[in-house]
Amino acid sequence: MTAQLKPFSLIRLSKALLIIGVMLSALILSLGQLTKPVNAQKENAISLTAIPPRLGDQGQIEIKPGEKHQAQIKIFNESQETLDVETFVQDFIVDEDGKTPIALEGKLSNRWSLASWITVSPNVNKIAPRQTVLLNVLIEVPADALPGGHYAMILHQPVTPGAELNQANQAAASIAQKVGTLLYVVVEGPVNEEAFIRNFEIAQFSEYGPVPFSYEIENLSDIHIRPRANLEIYNLFNQRVANITVPTKNIFPFTSRDFQGEWERIWGFGWYKAKLVVSYGSGQLITNTRHFWLLPIKIILAALILLLTAVIIILAIRRHYQHRQKLEQKKLQALQEKVKKLENEQ
Repeated sequence: MTAQLKPFSLIRLSKALLIIGVMLSALILSLGQLTKPVNAQKENAISLTAIPPRLGDQGQIEIKPGEKHQAQIKIFNESQETLDVETFVQDFIVDEDGKTPIALEGKLSNRWSLASWITVSPNVNKIAPRQTVLLNVLIEVPADALPGGHYAMILHQPVTPGAELNQANQAAASIAQKVGTLLYVVVEGPVNEEAFIRNFEIAQFSEYGPVPFSYEIENLSDIHIRPRANLEIYNLFNQRVANITVPTKNIFPFTSRDFQGEWERIWGFGWYKAKLVVSYGSGQLITNTRHFWLLPIKIILAALILLLTAVIIILAIRRHYQHRQKLEQKKLQALQEKVKKLENEQ
């Protein structure tokens, strides 16, 4: 009876495996169909590169009032299709993080504005796939321009076919990618340079390093600054034991940026002084000082406990030895007295 049931069981098992195989094949095919549009979309993705990301030697251009400056920039089409690209200029401000530029649709205050001084030619380009075009940039500084920093960005944006190519009407290309080149123009003349160290913090007590520190620099100058900061560490005897260089960042006028670092020393012993020295602009210098402890208190306590334990053990051994000597002396004295008494009795 059991032998007759085995063929039926094998047939049912074969049917079940066949159904599972068909279902898995269908699932794999459906997943393949789903991924095809995504891959195609990646292949056809619109991508532009602005060259350079920032214009000018050392990231800025210095011009006298009333002068002109010519430069060239490039746009590279990384996509696999021909693109119509519109180029326009906008002033920008910096986001709350102190580093992210935000283009302004309207006009910025004349104190920092730059966009109205810039002409880009040509401002509309048809760029073939994997090709680069060259654009001419003309900066005309008014004779009455205020000395200090002026900031703008030259933006490039693909537009949809048939859309009107102008700066005022960009609705048709609102979702298109924007890339650009930042311009930091410094108009020569007397400028105010003023910056402050804010919120300088360092761990006041650490058992072991690294010792972290942080601070903020507020720029109240008429120009962006790129502060160079060093943290000098001095020990209890006022000997410098470390000099830490902090990576620099641009800080735009009337903005602040945060800086972090750490003293990588692991072991220390005692009281230390941390002196933050920041130079910026045309030789301006600001400093700030904090004090902290680097002391392995747990290790010291453990060592003290071990030392105290050793002292107690030594004292106990010494006391025991002294007590034993006294007992032996008493026994010896008692024995001598007995001997003397026996001699007297004889």
